[in-house]
Order: sequence, then C-alpha cells, then structure tokens
Amino acid sequence: MKHTNYLTAIIFLILSNLTSVFAQKMMLEKDYEISRKAKKGYLGNVEEKEGGNFDMIFILPSSQRKIKSEIYHFDKEATLLNVEKDELEIEKARKKWKWFNYKGDYFLANNISASANYSADLVFRKKRITAKYNWWTGQYERKVKMLDKVKPRNESGKKYKFFGGVYEIERDSTILVMALNAADPKDKLYGSFDLLKSDNELNITVLEKVEFPYSMTCVYSQPLKDDQSESIENDDLPRDWILIYAPTNVVKNNTAPDAHGFEYLRITPEGKITERVKFSAPTVGWRIIDAYEKDNSVLIYGMGSGKESKFVNQIFKTGCVATTSNDAEDQAQANTSKAGAFGGFAKLGASLSGKDEVGVTQEKIDEGLDLLTYNSFVFCKLTDGKVGSKITEIDEVNEKAVCPPDMKKPLKFDGKMFTVSNVDFLSDKSIVLSIQDFKKSKSEYRPYIYKGMFLLHFTQQGELIKNYTVSIDQKGKKGFFNHSPLTSDMIPTSSAVYESEDKTKLNWILHIVKAIEKESSSDHDYFSGTTTTTTTYTPLYSIEYGNIDVQSKKASDFKTLGEDENRKYYLYPSHNVLSTNSYLYFFSETTRGDKMLISRLEKN
Repeated sequence: MKHTNYLTAIIFLILSNLTSVFAQKMMLEKDYEISRKAKKGYLGNVEEKEGGNFDMIFILPSSQRKIKSEIYHFDKEATLLNVEKDELEIEKARKKWKWFNYKGDYFLANNISASANYSADLVFRKKRITAKYNWWTGQYERKVKMLDKVKPRNESGKKYKFFGGVYEIERDSTILVMALNAADPKDKLYGSFDLLKSDNELNITVLEKVEFPYSMTCVYSQPLKDDQSESIENDDLPRDWILIYAPTNVVKNNTAPDAHGFEYLRITPEGKITERVKFSAPTVGWRIIDAYEKDNSVLIYGMGSGKESKFVNQIFKTGCVATTSNDAEDQAQANTSKAGAFGGFAKLGASLSGKDEVGVTQEKIDEGLDLLTYNSFVFCKLTDGKVGSKITEIDEVNEKAVCPPDMKKPLKFDGKMFTVSNVDFLSDKSIVLSIQDFKKSKSEYRPYIYKGMFLLHFTQQGELIKNYTVSIDQKGKKGFFNHSPLTSDMIPTSSAVYESEDKTKLNWILHIVKAIEKESSSDHDYFSGTTTTTTTYTPLYSIEYGNIDVQSKKASDFKTLGEDENRKYYLYPSHNVLSTNSYLYFFSETTRGDKMLISRLEKN
C-alpha cells in the first residue's frame, strides 16, 4: 500500500511538472459575445492602455453628425472589464482616433490620372470617384468614371513623353509627374525632365526642371513607407515620393560612362524636391522592392540580377515602374469610358486623342519582375546624403539556412518566382525580411501556388545573419474543400516577427488561410426581368506561430492558433494583432460576427 502511494505521488509529480511546462506554452484563449450593434459595425482599432490593459474599439453605423462607438475594455488577462458606449462629433472622433477615415456616408471626388498612350505621349485625364462608406468594413467602396483627357505640351509646343514616374495624391486631388521634355536635341534625349503638377481641373504647372548629364530612366517610383503605413493609408496621410533613376544606353551619344551611376530624389506631396543624391548602385540589375524610412534613414532594398556588363534597360527590358497612375481597375475603366466635353486647357495647346491609354500598372510590372531570376539580395541605406550598401549572394542565403525540427532539411531558395511578404526592424536595428516562394498554377482561377516561407535576418548594414525556412502546407488544413475554385495555397501568406521582452527570441507569426468562405447574392433587374447571381469566395485567416532563438539561431516547430482547428473563429480583417511588452494578442471572430475570440501568447 505504501509502495502504491509512493508510486502515485511520483506519477502525480511528473504529471504536474509536465502540465507546468505545457502550460507555459499554452495559449490563453477567451471568447465573448458582442452586441448586435457592434456586429453591424466594424473593429476600428485595438489600443494598448496603462498596465497592459487594452481596448477594442467598435465603430457602429452612425449619422453624418455623430459617430457611435462601443469600446470593450480588457485587462492583460483578456478579461472583459466593461463596455463603454460613446458618441462623438465627427471632428472630435477624427482628433481622438488618427486611424478614423470617415468622411461621410457618400462623397464625390474629382481627381486626375496620368498615363502613356501608344506613342508614349503623356495623357492627363479627369476621373470622378463616387464612394460609399461600408459600415461593415470601415472602408469606402469606389466607383470611377473617366472623363476629359488632354495631352500637355511644353513651352516649345511639343508633347511630353512619359515612361514612368507618377504620384497620384488623392487627398489633395492633384498629381505629380516626371515627364520627358521632348524639346531636347536627339543626342541629349532622356536627360531632361519636367516635374509637372496638375490639379483636378487640368491646370498644369511646371514645378521644376530636372536635368541629368546623361540618358536616364526611372527604376523606382513609390511613396515612402514608414512605421505607420499599415495603420494610416497613404490616401489619408500622403508620404514623400521616392524616385530612383539609372543610366541607359538608348542614346549612343548620351550614354553614361558608368552604368552604376544612379540618382535618388525625394519629393514632398506638394512637389518640392527635398533631396537629390547621386550614388554608385551596388549592382546595375537592381530590382528595387521598397524604400522604408526608419530612424532618420531610408532603407532601399531589393534583388540583384548580377549582370554588371549591361545597362539597366538591357536587363529589365519591359521597365521597372508603372506608366500610369491608375490601378488595374481604373485603367480598365480608362479604356472603356468616353472622354467628356473638352475645356479649360486649350491655352497649353492640348488636343484630344482617340487612342486608348496603354499605360502599364505597377501590379502588372511586378508580376513580370517576380518571374525573373535573381542571384542576390541588395540593401542600400541613405543617411544624411550618404549611401552605404551590401550585397548578399543566393549561395550564402542557402548556406545559412535552417529549419524547424519537424522538417528534414531547410528549403532551398533559387532566386526565382517569389514575393516579398514583409520587412521588420528589431530593437538592435537589424532587419528581418520575409519572402515566399511560388510556382505556376494549373488553375485558370489564380495564376500561382504559394509555397515555402523564408525569413532572412540581416544586420543593420545588410549582412546576412541567418535564413530561417519553413514549409507551408495550406492544403493540409481543414475547412478548405467547399468545391471552391479558390484554394488556400493560391493566397500568399504574410509573415511578421515580434521580439520577446528580453530580446533573446523572436515570435515568428504567419497569417495563413484557414478556410474559404462561399457567398452568393442575387440582383434582380426590374426592367429586363432577369436575375443575376454572383458568387464570391473569400479567404479566412488564422495564425501559425513559432519561436526563433536569436542567440542559438534555431527555430521551433509551428503551432496553429486555437486549441482545436475546427473552431470557427477567423482573424478580423484588420487590427487582428496587438503586441505589448510581455504578450501578443490575436483577435478573431465567427463568420456571423456575433462572437469574438481573444488569444494571448507569451513572448518567450
């Protein structure tokens, strides 16, 4: 009897220890019902408060004068403390919440677009945007109608040529364009640009002349990204415009002696050039992915092709930047809408053209660039007019690759067919770049199947520390098969890292598709008597999470958010992660939106 008690005590002690160890790795989860009013609104934001507490702010359907909200107050244990109902005047709501984007249930905006036509002439075009606020999503649903179009001429009466470099600033209803001055003599072509600004009435101003000593082409043209990019859109807070130019050899008598002689320009949304820096590019075949501002420096990163004996126009033969300010939807509309009445621009010698705009969107260009083969990662850091750079070859990327214990060997990166998921900056100023491989799909519904994820950890100087790889099997998840043409692996996975409180570990978080929701809606036309049924398929996301030990440079296996994968909770479309000093919180909801799940993970 004594032996039995002793054995029982030992077993109990072992189980207690195992439970304790397991509990440390368990994720705390609590679910709550939300009110019917909150269900009809949207999650506007999640904000951290004192003592580790946090608020979930739901914006309810409201009037044009006052905004109604329900604020759910939680402590750090994700315990609901109380629900506060509030009502604020519009301006007070905007002042209190910077992320609040409501401008009224409906608004009409008259904006302007710029594109190239078949002759590479610059074409400005008015576009009227009608927007309706969706209280379910907190976003505006837009309809665009293309109107008058004109071809501006320079002071000599010649048309401008346009091969890329445009920034449409919706907030101000203006547009900035870097246009080639066609008045140049033939041996000086592509070396002289006019920085143009147009308002929504097609009143065009030449802000500044931008001269290069040799023939140049634009290889990057995007608004600058920063830490607020995810929470405040560029439409509401226009950032500075970044342009990067590279030498070409298209004009025999005006070719730079060094193909590496790039130039960086920074321009405010109002059109003032605040920086202009010449620098030697680390590689000519540099596909620049993004420019990101952090700690008073601008990080410019991308991929290199390694073809140093050629000029950039010989490497990227289809160009690197958009030749239209429109996105794909607006550009399609531009080629189906008839121009409205002509007026207000005759004094600049403009004339209407019956030709369609054929400008290529940045999305389309990126699709082509994604398919090319690269042999290196390229980082440049610009601080106070000085540029430092670092190249990491693909061979080194694979040499420094590791994988979780449940994988037999690390994934191999071949530099082909991949997309950038995210960039993170750590407290020691090192950089983490997330990329995902893909391959061509046999499906006509989506062109690609997305595969493994690579997390590359670089020093602040761009030297590779480690490459963490994980195989992603989205088809292995439950809930995907509802006879949808859209499958989970057709959707890219996003990736982010969060440092532990002691900075020794990284919590690696993957936003991954967990299910596909099928919805059908019918629209009856009273006049024709016909009914049209539209079916949509929406990806629903969840979280997979793992750890990276920064000191040992090892990665853990991944786990799926939730104790049971069958639980019907999916991440809110936005504001679904909150990072505090000690914890990561994830916010999910049912498809009906009547319940929410708060999941808490320790940062260890």
